[in-house]
Parts: sequence; structure tokens; C-alpha cells
Amino acid sequence: MAMTIASSASAQFAGSGSGKSGSGFSSSSAQLDPKAHFTAEVRIGSVASTGGFGINLGGQKDIAALGSFTLAWDFVNFEYAAPFNSPADLDLLALKTGLRLFTPSFANDKVRFYTNLAMGYSCVLSKGYGFGGFDEDDLDDLYDYYYSYYTRASGPDFDDSMSANHGFGLTFGIGLQYNKKVHVGYSLQYETAFKSKTHFGTIGYTF
Repeated sequence: MAMTIASSASAQFAGSGSGKSGSGFSSSSAQLDPKAHFTAEVRIGSVASTGGFGINLGGQKDIAALGSFTLAWDFVNFEYAAPFNSPADLDLLALKTGLRLFTPSFANDKVRFYTNLAMGYSCVLSKGYGFGGFDEDDLDDLYDYYYSYYTRASGPDFDDSMSANHGFGLTFGIGLQYNKKVHVGYSLQYETAFKSKTHFGTIGYTF
């Protein structure tokens, strides 16, 4: 949906017969960067319905010019997220790959919008009874698990070791990039392990 909106905006703003449109967007063909780049991102938001943080480390490379749009491949993304108050009890790990679409630049070619979608493997590490001692009905999702953690911690069957729960992960994001280096935006992570969703405000840098 974000890509469709961006495409419509580009068609509306693009001028004819010149490299710049009247709106300030560049309407010339995008120039691809031949180099691969390292990206680092810090995320602050909600993990298991409580305050949390995350990081994303990855690699990115331009792969296609779609008119004045640029399509890049996020060929690897390593994601980590945890609640602020208990990262030793709950950790979300993921290894994903995906695509990122940049709009034409504006504001003297310094600013552009982006949207990204990545998919891959995810793992939720959690401390508690572990799935070996849980009935599935007791774990509707990650939120119920997290909120009842401290109550169960005093129970006789409590297991203090970490259990790994594997699944599919998806990350969707939108944002604004300045000078093809600094970006700020919003990111949504979904993990099939516990059917968990995390929402983040993000800030990152491309080296």
C-alpha cells in the first residue's frame, strides 16, 4: 500500500521536459549506487505490551532504478529486541532479508521517503516453564505469557532456563531518509512464535 501511494505521488509531482518537477521532487532516472552499505538502526517502542528496545544490523545494496524510484535489497538483517526491564527473561532474535523502495528525492535532493519489507527466521527466547511444561491453551500469545511471568516465577514447576521458540518473522517499515545516510521512521515486527507484534520508532544510519 505504501509503495502504491509513493508511486501515485511521484506520478503527480513529476514535471515534464526537465530534471526537476515543480514540487521539488527529482523526476530524472534514479542513479544506482554500485557499492553495498552497512546499516545500523536503534528502535524504541513496545515489546510484549511493555516498554522495550531493539537494534537492527544489516547490509543494503541498490539493485534497480524504477524510473525516479530506487529499489534496494536489504540482503541481510539481524534484529534483536527485548523489554527494558527484563532482557534476561525475554529476547526476540531474527535473521531476515527483504526489499526497500526509495521515492524521488526533494528538498535540494537531500530528503526522500522509503518503505521496506523483510521476511525470514525468528526466534523468541523466553524464561519460564518452557513449552515442555505449558499447555498451549495457557499461552494464547506472548503478552499473556509475559504478564503472568512473575506470578508463575514462585510456582513449583517454574523453570529458570531459557527456552527457544522458532518461527517466521516479518518486518515492515516506513520513514524518511536524509542525505542517503540518516533515517527516522516506524517499524512493525511480527513473529509467529507466540504471534507477537512489536511497534517501534526507529533511527538509523547507513555507512
